[in-house]
This record gives sequence, structure tokens and C-alpha cells, in this order.
Amino acid sequence: MRLFWGGDGDLSPSLKTAYQLESFNAVLSDEKICIIERLMIDENYRGSATALEIYQEAWFFVVEHDVELVLLSSEPHLINSYLRLGFRPFGRTYTYPGIGLVVPMMFLPGDHEHLSKVRSPFSMLVKQEDAIKYQHTESLRAITVSTASVVAKSLAEKTDYLNSVLPVDQVNTNQRPKIFDNIDVKDIERLLDKSHIISCVEGDHIIAANNAAKTMFVLLSGMVQVQRPSGEIQAIIFPGEVIGEIAFLLNVPRSANIVAATDNVKVLSLDDASMTRLLKYDAPIASKILMNLCKALSYRVINN
Repeated sequence: MRLFWGGDGDLSPSLKTAYQLESFNAVLSDEKICIIERLMIDENYRGSATALEIYQEAWFFVVEHDVELVLLSSEPHLINSYLRLGFRPFGRTYTYPGIGLVVPMMFLPGDHEHLSKVRSPFSMLVKQEDAIKYQHTESLRAITVSTASVVAKSLAEKTDYLNSVLPVDQVNTNQRPKIFDNIDVKDIERLLDKSHIISCVEGDHIIAANNAAKTMFVLLSGMVQVQRPSGEIQAIIFPGEVIGEIAFLLNVPRSANIVAATDNVKVLSLDDASMTRLLKYDAPIASKILMNLCKALSYRVINN
């Protein structure tokens, strides 16, 4: 894991750009900011407490140096893990070379209320009365709310979130098969568990070829291109269609780049662990989802 701290010197221009620090620097100096990158866990320790132990050491550093803002970038399939720790999305998504779409996330050590609400393990390491030394928590929280390009189901109003997803599948004007076709609203709500709605702009690589992530996405608005690693456009994806299903179904690396072709792109990121559990243990939903995916793949083969 790499840890960049403004107290060691001004944060680099590339970090300032990636994490959109201009908004935060209006409130905080660099010495109050810490950026975490490149956490990598050996496959033999994945699923263990190792990652939490590493972040706990980072927490001790943050507390010792009175850091008020911790930033990192998350791949979509890791967002839920960071949400449980107390991080929140903020700002614009961007493309990380070789990885694809990443989501900037922020952690406020002084936001004891939020840490307690999400039951972050770090809420037990700071007392509410200690939060008084963090003077800019309210201002930083406001930046999060005003700039976030990701809506997490776990943090959103249930009705608003559902309404953001369902119109795509209620109005099927082009007869393209869609993942939620013929599925009841209650079952759709279960499929949306731990999902996110991510906004992208033209040129964003939602998926990078050869990446190991298995997350499936549903395009809610805009259009995206399927590009071969050579840059050749293989297909155009329209709202309601699924992307990333091959890696999810076959457990293989990504086979192509998926690039936002317009500025109004929104994708629904489906949590792969939740989807896997549903497909494994809920036969009625599994049969409908798999049938819809088969139809979608068949339609794409015939029309491309």
C-alpha cells in the first residue's frame, strides 16, 4: 500500500488532478490530507482480516498526524468494502490505466455520526467527544454531497433509487432483451442489493480489457462502445443492455474495452458477490436472469 501525506511536502499535481483537490484545498491544507493507493493483498490472505489490519495501521497514522481527510480510488467491485469502512464516493469518476473506471472515495475521521451509522470498525477507535478536533468535517461532508458521481443503494432513498433503475426496463421501445425483463419489482430490489449508479463522461473506460474484475453493469442512459484492444469498435450498447456479462459468467478476464460514447452515461453496477449468491441459491430468479442474458447475447451476435 502507498500512503501519500501532505505533511511530507505538497501533494503532486497528478494526485491533485486525480482526486480533484481544488475543492478540498479551499478548506484544508495538504498536511491535513492523506491519500491511499495500491493496496494489494496476496491471494492467500484475501477474505481474511489482513486488509482491515493494514487500514488500521493507516488509521493510527491518520490520528497521530491529525489528518482530517483520507482519499482513495476504488474499482466498482470494491466500493461496498470501502462503504463498510466508512468511505463515501465523491467527485468525478476517471479512467486508471490498465484498470478502467475508478471511483474517488473519501473518509472523514471526524464524522463519528456517519461512521457509527454504517457500523464502521473505525467508529470504535474514536470517541464522539474526540471529533471536536476535526474542525472541517461539515464543510468536507458538503463537498461529498455536492460532487458525488456515484449513488450507492445503501446510502440512497429506496424509492428514488428504484425509480432511477426501473424506467429503463419499463419502456422497451427497441425490443432489445434486457436483464430485468419479466422480473417482479420485489425481485429486482433484491438484485439491486449493494448496487451503485455511476455517472460517466465521454471517453471514460468503464471496463478495461484484460482486467480481472467480474462486475456486471446495466446501461441506464447514454451509449457506450465495445472496443477491441486494437481500438476497433466492435459494437454499440444502448440503455437497458448489460455489459461485462462474459467475465461474470465465464470467470475470465475482460475481453474488451467498454468506453462511454456520450457525456450522459449512467451505469448500474451490480455487486458480483450478491449476484452470484442469488444465482446459486434462488432458482426462480436465476432462471429468469440467465434466460435474459442468453437472449441479450443472442441478440448481440445476430445484430453485430
